[in-house]
Amino acid sequence: MFAFFSSQVKQLQHLKVRQRQHIIAVALSMLSPLQKISLRIVKLLLLTPVFASLIYIEGWLMLAALLVAGLSYPLLTTPVEIAFARPFIADALTQEEKQGEN
Repeated sequence: MFAFFSSQVKQLQHLKVRQRQHIIAVALSMLSPLQKISLRIVKLLLLTPVFASLIYIEGWLMLAALLVAGLSYPLLTTPVEIAFARPFIADALTQEEKQGEN
């Protein structure tokens, strides 16, 4: 299942928002270098058309377009990050539980 928000990941539903973000960040840190490069390339491919379309906007509309582009950034990248982090979420949760015990 493709998750658009971290609250849609079953393993993370019992956690608060900040805790879910932290677990996803830990899981992303567990990616291999090749997976990290792949993640960045996919994000670049998603974001390039959005920001390239800003070239054609002039005047005060540019301000509104930049605002929309800035707000769309997490909407486009978060699902990709969750998809890449999903295999490592269980490991990140166990790592956090071990640190919580200490």
